[in-house]
Amino acid sequence: MEARPWDTGTRLIHAALVVTVLAELSTGLVVSQATRPQWLFVHSILGIVTTLVIILDWMWMWARQDLPVYFPWNRGGMRLVVGETFDVFQGRLPGSGNVMGLSSFVHGIGLLAVTGMAATGIVMYWVIPGGYGLSLHSTAYAFFTVLATSHLWLSYVVWAYLTGHVFFAALQQVLGHPVLRHFDIGRH
Repeated sequence: MEARPWDTGTRLIHAALVVTVLAELSTGLVVSQATRPQWLFVHSILGIVTTLVIILDWMWMWARQDLPVYFPWNRGGMRLVVGETFDVFQGRLPGSGNVMGLSSFVHGIGLLAVTGMAATGIVMYWVIPGGYGLSLHSTAYAFFTVLATSHLWLSYVVWAYLTGHVFFAALQQVLGHPVLRHFDIGRH
């Protein structure tokens, strides 16, 4: 049951997140191989753009008062999330749309993961050792290593999230729940 359909602004921000995060993850695969250093520049610029989209998403959720939908971390909200989780294991998929529950909770976790990647990426950009970052201090090497490791592990979480997101959206669509209608940008 859908309490309030996603509006055009939410759909546009979601589309921007999909495009920028996928571009970041894709260029990150190239950068992580360290065979094409010129891709680090592309990855860095895309990272700044992605960070701006993530900030816009947080501001949009705050303005629409959607934070409790994505982060139902009170007793009632978590009871609903746990109940819907058990329903999934019994073959009943949760609803979609702008309603509190498992689907929105998982979206919130995904947003936290991409926010963590953006935060570590932006700070890494400032402290790239060897005179390439904005910080030229020699202690930046140790800090950079911690940031890079955190950034890498968060990328694994985001890849897992995106894979699961696509899988469950496809599963819901196949089982007769038309979740892909949410992608119609012109629909109000």
